Amino acid sequence: MNIEEFLQEIIRAFKKAGIECAEAEARQLACHVLSCDLSYLILHSREEIDDKVLLASAALINERCKGRPLQYVLGTASFYGIDLAVDERVLIPRPETELLAERAIAELKERPFPKVMDLCTGSGAIAAAVAANVPNVKVIATELSPRAFMLARVNLRPYANVKVLRGDLFEALESKDSDPSTKDIPFDAILTNPPYIPSGAIDGLAPEVKDHEPHMALDGGKDGLDIIKRIIAEAPAHFKPSGFLLMEIGDDQADAVMDLVLSSGAYRGASILKDLAQKDRMLMAQIE
Repeated sequence: MNIEEFLQEIIRAFKKAGIECAEAEARQLACHVLSCDLSYLILHSREEIDDKVLLASAALINERCKGRPLQYVLGTASFYGIDLAVDERVLIPRPETELLAERAIAELKERPFPKVMDLCTGSGAIAAAVAANVPNVKVIATELSPRAFMLARVNLRPYANVKVLRGDLFEALESKDSDPSTKDIPFDAILTNPPYIPSGAIDGLAPEVKDHEPHMALDGGKDGLDIIKRIIAEAPAHFKPSGFLLMEIGDDQADAVMDLVLSSGAYRGASILKDLAQKDRMLMAQIE
């Protein structure tokens, strides 16, 4: 079987399984198993594939057809040009969160030797993007889930300017993994993609999300705001003057989140930023 035949076979299997982006995912899986890029698939479409590769790929195709997200099947996801290890311990990084990282990077590049905290780091995606793209930055990434914490450490190991701490939001600064260099640091920025889905809405999410992604990273309590409320209230004590909070939110939470910011009295300015679909997606708030 050649590459083109192989690709078409995957597409047929994915379409039969009802996978929405069958062609795009088929190309991604083919590139993964053949250790090549998309241009190679096109330019070498008549190249024959080794039977061992075909055999190994069959299990991956079957997993995806059964509903397991492709990123978990392949064990990797791309975020801001960085390949991250992912599995059911962490959320799959999404394009909306890349916009948060992009905005944070742009803001932080204007500051000398910035210090950043990434709460609810999960896979470590935001921390990795900032560490790789902001000169002279120091990042502390925190995670409550012990399983997600272990994977974040793997993904962030290449970055000497990142420290990963396990604990509940800011309490992680006092964890056993912390040291004098991580305690009581005032931060230029606190970044986070916290759990913000209302508990009652979890069962209504797409099967690939509710059946595979960790509910701990999704469930924001009855109104989806449990963790958001805590972050807005607790963050001001950890900022430098002119520090800012940048937080991903649900697209229907803008009014509630702005009310929390205004009622706190600790922020001098706040705005809601939109994603590429023009949905409310991020809170940007600066300290008083």
